[in-house]
Amino acid sequence: MLGKHKAKTITMDYAIQKLKQDEVVLMKKIKALQDGKPKWAASAQLDELRQAIKLLQRYNTINEAEVEHEDEILKEIFLINPPKAKA
Repeated sequence: MLGKHKAKTITMDYAIQKLKQDEVVLMKKIKALQDGKPKWAASAQLDELRQAIKLLQRYNTINEAEVEHEDEILKEIFLINPPKAKA
């Protein structure tokens, strides 16, 4: 006889915490750099980190009912915060 198992809720708290630490380190690095390509590249990386943090924070707030509409939620997030194209 198979027992019923509750769906395990997965949170991304640890990942968010690590990304926020990386964000702080990268901000300090950018502050120390002079204007130029390295600073712009680090700034682009910072934007990516911040976008990842926002996505993971949104993931943490999704409840079971919203899981069915996950694709629509992700589309909405990307419309609000579109990824920046790399040349």
